[in-house]
Amino acid sequence: MAFDFILVIAITLIVAFFLSKFMFKGQTKNLPKGSLGYPLIGETFSFLRAQKQDRGPEWLEERTSKHGPVFKTSLMGSPTVVAVGQAGNKFVLGTEEDVLSAKKPVALVAIAGKQNIFELTGSRYRLVKGAMVSFLKPESLQNYIKQMDELTKIMLLRETENKDTIKAVVTMKKLTFNIASSILFGIKDEHTRGVLFDDFSLAFKAGWSVPINFPGTVYWRGLRARSRIVSRILPILKERREEILEGKLSPTSNVFSCLLALRDENEQPISDDLILDNYVTLMIASHDTSATLMSLMIWKLSTDSEIYKKVLDGIVLIDYNILHYIIIYPFC
Repeated sequence: MAFDFILVIAITLIVAFFLSKFMFKGQTKNLPKGSLGYPLIGETFSFLRAQKQDRGPEWLEERTSKHGPVFKTSLMGSPTVVAVGQAGNKFVLGTEEDVLSAKKPVALVAIAGKQNIFELTGSRYRLVKGAMVSFLKPESLQNYIKQMDELTKIMLLRETENKDTIKAVVTMKKLTFNIASSILFGIKDEHTRGVLFDDFSLAFKAGWSVPINFPGTVYWRGLRARSRIVSRILPILKERREEILEGKLSPTSNVFSCLLALRDENEQPISDDLILDNYVTLMIASHDTSATLMSLMIWKLSTDSEIYKKVLDGIVLIDYNILHYIIIYPFC
């Protein structure tokens, strides 16, 4: 059985190698220097290993020293051009849409959905972005600071009760997920949030994996987790839609209600698929970035006794603009 599995994988890689050679023949003359690595896999494993070992900068330096500040590679199943430095950033961020358009890795698009806001263009993009911003703008979110504070206190007390130590990163991920679920999407039921957190944990990992849909792979598990997420959210959307029609729920109560109240150029509601894709996308965008930031804050407090003492004594003054940036930026 094990031999048959290895044989299938070997044949798949060999076929993919020759197909890639055939498909891209004559189309690579203008590409920068670099290596696409192994078929399908590319340089994904070395890239992810470098991230886990906190050697991301070294991974880039190895390639820029060999190929220059612009080089080609293949990550998460997608041929990729990496531009390092100020000039590269200026080109990517300042180029018009008809010259350079956004394209996400295959695995990330499969998990987030083909209709997520980063894949939309034109009027549909402006429509969805407008609905999101109407709830996520600072003057709206500042009304939820008290709720965020209460959720944070409750969860931290629960996670630390009768414990000498806790896993900070995991705890911060749970905290940000619960806040995003409750505040952004109005999902108050703790059991539902718990089940969604487990499935989103699988989906997050799959978004940065090699897109091989084979039983047992990270990508396969992530796709199945996304399906369960969709199945659990669809009844919630149906209930919210009925509450809006009956006047029990304001169209500006949360992101779900904002999206459900949308009408396109033909005065038709947007599809559930579009709402689901952008729900998953917002959860991804609001989760890992915020959890990482808070984990780094804990790390700083644990390694800098002076800062820790000031926080403990309650004499650190938090600049409002910094707080506003920390809260808002990951969601926008």
